[in-house]
Amino acid sequence: MLLPSLLLLVLGLLPWSPSASWAAKVIVVPPIMFESHLYIFKTLAEALHQEGHETHFLISEGRGVPPSPNFHLQRYPGIFNSTTADNFLQSKVSNIFSGRLTFLELFDILDHYSQNCDAVVGSVEVMTRLKEAKFDLLLVDPNEMCGFVIAHILGVKYAVFSTGLWYPAEAGAPAPLSYVPEFNSLLTDRMSLPQRIANTAVYLVQRFGVRYIALPKYDRIMKKHGVTPQVAMFDLVQGSRLWMLCTDMALEFPRPTLPHVVYIGGILTKPPNPLPQDFEAWLNDTAEHGFVVVSFGAGVKYLSHDIAHKLAGALARLPQRVVWR
Repeated sequence: MLLPSLLLLVLGLLPWSPSASWAAKVIVVPPIMFESHLYIFKTLAEALHQEGHETHFLISEGRGVPPSPNFHLQRYPGIFNSTTADNFLQSKVSNIFSGRLTFLELFDILDHYSQNCDAVVGSVEVMTRLKEAKFDLLLVDPNEMCGFVIAHILGVKYAVFSTGLWYPAEAGAPAPLSYVPEFNSLLTDRMSLPQRIANTAVYLVQRFGVRYIALPKYDRIMKKHGVTPQVAMFDLVQGSRLWMLCTDMALEFPRPTLPHVVYIGGILTKPPNPLPQDFEAWLNDTAEHGFVVVSFGAGVKYLSHDIAHKLAGALARLPQRVVWR
């Protein structure tokens, strides 16, 4: 775990004070769904609490988050509660695994994100309460892009804490199209000339979608609620002082990065526990060539038998190799 180094990065963005009793107030804007993201922020909040700092989570009313001494909750009237958010997410995941076009489902998710952002920014009571709290730093999860807007309204410094490799061209990420596959292109970093052309086409379509469909939603929200000073959402995304990628370079395709980008590894990674004896005995009797464990995270809870069978068949076709150590 890289929490000590991560804390130095985060706290390096805060105003320095010679007082030993000084504590920073940090507000986190987690996504309105994807509970796995919230697990990571809880771990970060615990580490900040141990260092004497104060963490707040901005979450919607009706979202079930057990109280904890490590963080405080700032509630707002959102479009989801725990049940409706989970039902919505599972329906999208089911549609994607059933063959629906991924980008259509993702744009629908983004549309609900913007609707929720309209609700929180439009709440005078909530925004007044947040301004009066005088936070020192806001951590943005880029899956919830409203965090950029809220940071601008509050006038506080902000950094991006990404639980996945969401590091697009809009943030100034170098993306050599000859070996950096675009999301959902179904390509690898080893591409033929036709595949590179296809990758370029996906890149252009996604840049068009983000620049002229996704980001303008937030421009309209800021204009609707009279947010001043006026600034484009594109500039807010590029204005982040630090991008922390909670992933490991060994698990991603190779790509260049910029000085303000830091890989911080798996925050939730812990030493593995030994297998239960009954399970280990079953494997010795039935799994002659070993086994594969597949995890989709907290976002995927239900898979039909048909889809699970197809996934198992796809994994069985992967080339196998034995490494002797």
